[in-house]
Amino acid sequence: MSTRSDKRKPVTLDEIEAGLDLVARRMEKLGSRADLYLPIWRALERERDKRVEKHVILAAAQARLARSPSTQSTGRTAAQSS
Repeated sequence: MSTRSDKRKPVTLDEIEAGLDLVARRMEKLGSRADLYLPIWRALERERDKRVEKHVILAAAQARLARSPSTQSTGRTAAQSS
């Protein structure tokens, strides 16, 4: 039996950014009590940073493979195999 959470799509970076925008607006309305939203703000920033870091790492790995002649054929250079 599947649960409701099994059917959810992962939250996107755009949705996290929209959440930060919403929290910022709410913080502005609360004025001196805006710090009540700090835990939510921090959580959203952590999730955003994780996704950005993931994309940066994956792009760096792809770029490394694209510029490395040793990985374009077998993944090893002739010098390494002898």
